[in-house]
Amino acid sequence: MGGGQRVLLDVLKALDPQQFTPTVALHGEGDFREELKSSGRTLLNLPLGNYHSGEKSLYDMVRFCFRTILCSLILSWSILRHHFDLLIANGPRTFVCATLAGWVTRRPVIWHLHNVLPSGIALRTLVFMSRWVDQILVCSRRAAEPFLKHRPELQSKIRLVYNPFPRWPSSVPAEELIALRQNLHLQEGFICFGILGRTTPFKGQICFIEAARLVLQQFEKAYFLVIGSPAAHDPQDQTYYSDLQLKVKNTGLDSRVFFIPHQAEILRYYALLDVVVLASQGPEALPRTLIEAMYLGKPVIAPDQEGIREIVENGQTGFLVDQPKPELLADKMLELIQCPRKRESVGMKARNRVMTFCSWKKFERELRLTLANCLNETRPRNSESALERSEVCE
Repeated sequence: MGGGQRVLLDVLKALDPQQFTPTVALHGEGDFREELKSSGRTLLNLPLGNYHSGEKSLYDMVRFCFRTILCSLILSWSILRHHFDLLIANGPRTFVCATLAGWVTRRPVIWHLHNVLPSGIALRTLVFMSRWVDQILVCSRRAAEPFLKHRPELQSKIRLVYNPFPRWPSSVPAEELIALRQNLHLQEGFICFGILGRTTPFKGQICFIEAARLVLQQFEKAYFLVIGSPAAHDPQDQTYYSDLQLKVKNTGLDSRVFFIPHQAEILRYYALLDVVVLASQGPEALPRTLIEAMYLGKPVIAPDQEGIREIVENGQTGFLVDQPKPELLADKMLELIQCPRKRESVGMKARNRVMTFCSWKKFERELRLTLANCLNETRPRNSESALERSEVCE
């Protein structure tokens, strides 16, 4: 599951079950659908289709437009049939169809934005559509900037709600951690660096591996874990993943660099790590990996970007590099290898920072205020109760 899907699960957990009965509209199979099924959620099929990452082809754009219209009709029919009161669109691909369905049925619409949208026709389309949206939830100030640049008056609709830290125990049983280290053949006394997330060019795993090569030239007692998988439907991701594995093998790094596929239970792998690295090759809003690592007291090395700087103070709650380049990442890794006390001190401060800025109380309060405001200001005429039903579009 991606970060946006995990946040949607947080949204569902934050809803008061005495006030809301959510239905989740989503496309395709996978871990996210299984998680929703296991928790007893009501599901609605939304045939938006799969699309590869990066720049889209003309065929992709035509197919997306057709499917968006189809999904708008499906949502409109479902709203009228089931008397849904509110729509929350959980990502850019659902923003248009949810907004059209809300406009047709006169239901309030909320956008929940988790990433920084690049300039282009998609952004201009969403800026235009935003006039029919009631509220836009953003996970960082950086996520809001592209919209405000084109329409400053959107400030009145935008609400900053930091995604919450995970509800995980703060430690893993020692025997479980020992067994995992033995299974991966990790020697004691070695420092472990890790990069987590979907294996795709944007996340910069290639830079992480090149930085690992540079570090190992000067310090041998280090392991580097690439944790995550390529998207099953994306040929570009699949090729990238194969190229990464081939590079590690050809450069003789396979005794120090390990690939760990996507894990549903990621906490024990975080526990292996001494330092978490982010190497994103473009602007991030506020990566979930960053929040997770800081919550667990792990020092983080990350690019010096606006969204990341909202919770990371360089040298205090994390470490920032000017650009996510192998040489800069390697220099910072070598610095932290020599300073275990600094790693521990920064990790503790990072946890305190996240506990304050990304608390569950704040998340629940802001979410519930947003929903209440939208429902009170735009109550559907035929609704039985403006706080009884909602629909979430993934």
